[in-house]
Amino acid sequence: MPFKSLRKKKPESGVPTDSFSDIAFLLIIFFILVTSLKRIVGFETELPSSKEEKKKSEDKTPTVTLKEGRLLFCDADVTMEELQEKLANLKLAEKTKGDEKIILLDATLEVDYQSYYEVMSSISAAGGVVGIMTEDK
Repeated sequence: MPFKSLRKKKPESGVPTDSFSDIAFLLIIFFILVTSLKRIVGFETELPSSKEEKKKSEDKTPTVTLKEGRLLFCDADVTMEELQEKLANLKLAEKTKGDEKIILLDATLEVDYQSYYEVMSSISAAGGVVGIMTEDK
């Protein structure tokens, strides 16, 4: 007659891992089906035309140039009084957009400080914003 063990078996305390591979396989299938793959074929862009278009002086930002004792407004020789009149005619103080108020100031190194300051103050007095042009090195 066989003897029965008097010891009781301890219950398993581990997590059952038998079905982990099945769950992993199902998750992989799920992610493959749910993922949307989008192939980018191209993009839209506007290419410049090969024809030269005439640049309108209205669209161009006004430029004041100081060089070698000369004062130029939009590439035309002017005196300080004429510059102040032309700036007043632009009615910069009435414009609401900041871009429309910008007047570019281009000066060479030989220009004296007094002339530079007078042009800057004339632009500011007319209601404009001074944009200083610099050379790239």
